[in-house]
Amino acid sequence: MKKKLLSILLATVMAVSVCACGDDTTNANGTSETKESEVVQNATETTDKATEPETYVPTYPIVEEPITIKGLVVGKDTNFSKDRIIWQKVAEVTGITIEWENIDKDALSTYLAGGDWPDLFHYNFDSATVNDYGITGGRFVNYLDYLDIMPNLAKTYKDYPMALAASTQLNGEVYNLFKVSGALATAVMCRPHVRMDVLEAAGIKELPATVDEFYDQLVTLKKHYGTPSFVLGKESESDWAPMLFAAFGTLTQMDFGDDGNGNVVFARTSDQMKHYYEFLNKLYDEELMNREWLTLDGDAQKQLGLSGTYAYITRNASMILTEEDLKGNWDNLGTCPPLTSEYDSTQEILAYVDYVADPGMFINAESEYVEEICKMLDIAFATEEVVEGSGLYGQSFMYGMEGTDWVINADGTYDQMFPNTYKSVSEYQLGALIWTNFGRADKFGSAVTSTVGNAQARAKGFVASVIPYQSDKVVKKSVLKFTEDEQYVLDNKFAEIESYYKQMEAEFITGAADIEAKWDEYVATVEKMGIADVLKVYQAAYDRWNTAMDAVE
Repeated sequence: MKKKLLSILLATVMAVSVCACGDDTTNANGTSETKESEVVQNATETTDKATEPETYVPTYPIVEEPITIKGLVVGKDTNFSKDRIIWQKVAEVTGITIEWENIDKDALSTYLAGGDWPDLFHYNFDSATVNDYGITGGRFVNYLDYLDIMPNLAKTYKDYPMALAASTQLNGEVYNLFKVSGALATAVMCRPHVRMDVLEAAGIKELPATVDEFYDQLVTLKKHYGTPSFVLGKESESDWAPMLFAAFGTLTQMDFGDDGNGNVVFARTSDQMKHYYEFLNKLYDEELMNREWLTLDGDAQKQLGLSGTYAYITRNASMILTEEDLKGNWDNLGTCPPLTSEYDSTQEILAYVDYVADPGMFINAESEYVEEICKMLDIAFATEEVVEGSGLYGQSFMYGMEGTDWVINADGTYDQMFPNTYKSVSEYQLGALIWTNFGRADKFGSAVTSTVGNAQARAKGFVASVIPYQSDKVVKKSVLKFTEDEQYVLDNKFAEIESYYKQMEAEFITGAADIEAKWDEYVATVEKMGIADVLKVYQAAYDRWNTAMDAVE
């Protein structure tokens, strides 16, 4: 499958290039047909019969006579609109109108079992549903069979191989589409926010570069304010925890990670984790961090951020800061770059998975319009408008129409607009423009909003101090695929291990358990609980992930 898929991807990318270089009068994705035997030969299941097929180049409208198909969305707000503007524009350009039905989530199981399916599901099914109706039932279309007529999707797989890997099911097929946004200014996991005004009031002029400098600053801050100036936050994939952990070794993920050679390791029993716990225990013991970090709820964290004595704060605290809180200067809301230590001199932090499966877009295999739907959905992955003057391409399926709903300014910033009948951009987008984010919307790149304020300040910090240092290695349960037997191991062995290591994490940091005296016992206990079996499961899933990634490299 990998060789076949790679050939299809290369061929379809070539088709887009040929189209862009031609002098067709419609658009960059205009219509023409050229002989290209390699495309269909690789795009079909027949491997023995050579053919002389016609290379597909998109043309609009897609159908000679208008057609109407049925689509399903689940649990969507229809208070503002029972249709969506972007899909009306799709109908104008393609000739394909979608008659949308909206049902409650509680009714979905009964709906599916009833068998009277629509042509298209604009909803992301869970793994059990995908297995029952897709892998086992064969009732969903495999998009890999239609890449020869979906050149924009093929090109997106090439540009974002993670999207292909995350979509590929255990049987090697792909039933769903997705959203990718590229290096969006807020596309980060780690969010180590800093109040620069709190630092400067204590005489600190620069952000720390090493964990030792971070420690020294916390000492200075406590002397100045008389209280701790750092709150850790409880999340292992946001705030300060993953950034501090990454400073003590080569791993960036705090549970399962890639050792650099494609091998999955359990970070919780690594020397790197031990060094991390030792450092936090030192901060806890000297009261340089808030000792109640495990019990602080979001509101309590926010109050610490507003106190004027906490320099290193959680994402919850950073998001509510106002210009008044920051002494009238948004530059006082900063973001700390990755730290280094005696154990690791590389600045690298947890990767952001630029893939969202929420759009779903499962096609009913029994639809009489499968090819037409595939061609229509391919528009959502185009990087330029598919018909000149239409404004319709991937960006539209998340942000709306350029010039009407958003604009990129001469200085590289962007603005988003919405009617005054809506309270916010998001309310307008999800209430009138789209059902949910879908397709390829990387036009903004790492640009930030032109609106001065909290969102812009945080985005600037991410662009400068986080995005350049994100790892390209991902061993993440939310995007890996597990067999039924593998999931059983995770549910019955790792759940218990996770509960144990969380207990020991608290004890190691607070000093309730002496890390030097208890570490070997802790590691041995995790091993007895079956971590080797769990690692085998993750390794198998990660190997499948990398195989899918390699298909487009």
